[in-house]
Amino acid sequence: MGTSASNAGPKGKTPLLPNWANDKPNTDIEDIPSTDKPKPDQDKIAVKDDSISSQTNSWNSAKTAIKKYTNDKTKQNLKKSGRSYVKTYGGSKSAARASARGIDYGYTFASFLGGFVQKGYEQNLKQYGLDDCIGKSSEEVLAKIADKIAPIGSTNDDAIARAAIMDTLDTLYEKIISNDEDIDSLGSLSEDALKEAVIEYTSNYIYKKWVYELGLALEKNDLSEKAVIRLENEIRTFIKSEVQLALKDKDIKVLDLAAGEGKKIIQNIFELAYQTIEK
Repeated sequence: MGTSASNAGPKGKTPLLPNWANDKPNTDIEDIPSTDKPKPDQDKIAVKDDSISSQTNSWNSAKTAIKKYTNDKTKQNLKKSGRSYVKTYGGSKSAARASARGIDYGYTFASFLGGFVQKGYEQNLKQYGLDDCIGKSSEEVLAKIADKIAPIGSTNDDAIARAAIMDTLDTLYEKIISNDEDIDSLGSLSEDALKEAVIEYTSNYIYKKWVYELGLALEKNDLSEKAVIRLENEIRTFIKSEVQLALKDKDIKVLDLAAGEGKKIIQNIFELAYQTIEK
């Protein structure tokens, strides 16, 4: 479908991985090495080929809106930039359709976590052919899970979805560590925790897609790397709060996700999220 007009195109790198995934072998593209120097999140998305869905309108108004926010950082201007971004696609339903790969990965991810709620830790791993993970460390298991449900793809959409899942798994990992638990605690995952993970993934995907497609409109704005990172964090926080608002009363049930309408449920979640951003 062609490279977004706001981005220079493929950069030939894989997404920057969390620490627990650093040992993952790569077969055809060189990984970005970890460094102490922070990088803008846009650099974490890297691909061989491009399949970002085409938008209905020019990116100009969306770029202008984000630039306006960089010059006048009010909540109103940030809301306007989000609204303009969604309208570029022709509205929330079209934006969700353009996130088809994100929805596919999101359904796989939610179904996998739902398996822990329904079947327990070991049985769920066995069902997904991850028997060799039983008894392994949290880092090893999470890296295997990531590769199973979000393998490296060949397109920007694949890379964005994989990066969103990696970040979401990293959040789960941090919770496990902070609670002094091991990875098998996923076997006692609650439905509330599942909902939190779905919200986290949805917000991560929408954020990363927005940053990638707009290129943050900062390439010619003479902002420092530090300023870009700060701006990305502000956008990430905004997106997550909007997604939480959209889904706070949404009942996300494991059994519903496992049913034939499971993917439709994830699509509806994306539509609600984009709808809230568009308001």
